[in-house]
Amino acid sequence: MTAFAPIATLATPCTLLETDDLTIATQKLLLDGEAVPDGVLLHHHNATSGGFYFLSVPAAHLLALNLDDSTILRMADIDHGKRYSIAFKHLQQALAYLAKHYGLALADEPAPTPTDASPCPSAIVVPAHLSTPPRLTRRPLSTTAFSPFGVMHMSKKQPIRVFLDQEIHSRYLIQAGTNGLTPSALGERLIQSGLTQLERGDKAPLDAPAGDASPAPHGNGA
Repeated sequence: MTAFAPIATLATPCTLLETDDLTIATQKLLLDGEAVPDGVLLHHHNATSGGFYFLSVPAAHLLALNLDDSTILRMADIDHGKRYSIAFKHLQQALAYLAKHYGLALADEPAPTPTDASPCPSAIVVPAHLSTPPRLTRRPLSTTAFSPFGVMHMSKKQPIRVFLDQEIHSRYLIQAGTNGLTPSALGERLIQSGLTQLERGDKAPLDAPAGDASPAPHGNGA
């Protein structure tokens, strides 16, 4: 005759204390729907400042439990060596521990049901200039780009990245051909020219150094 392991479930929570700031409740671990004398209890301590959960288990169970589980917050003797508490930060951690060591079946939590027919509040719409970071523009290695008031990052192995202020549009970028210059050499010339232009306080779109690169395109194609 085949013997089946008992089905482990949790009883309905029994509230021991309920105030505005704290709720304490317990749940018995049932085997085949029956409470076991000197069995396991799950304690809920829910507080507005943050709660915790602990299992109250007989001392005899400790030999079969993994007391080195990383989710355990602490252990304590709560009945002169007869019973011990195993505390967890989150309820799901306590339930997972019960599932692992006592065979508790974990059911998927149902989606929360709204308490009234009013529609759910929509997400707050934030203006783009407040919600988006400065524009990030990429160019392939064979070209380069620069913007007044912007910062240029150049790398031989990665695309060029140009960070723009919010008020600076992409039309202020230039895209210059290498005309035989390596990306590093061209970038060095452009940075030098750009710094000179910034020192003069010139806010106009940056022009490519004469003779080193093709004319910069204007408008949205930049």
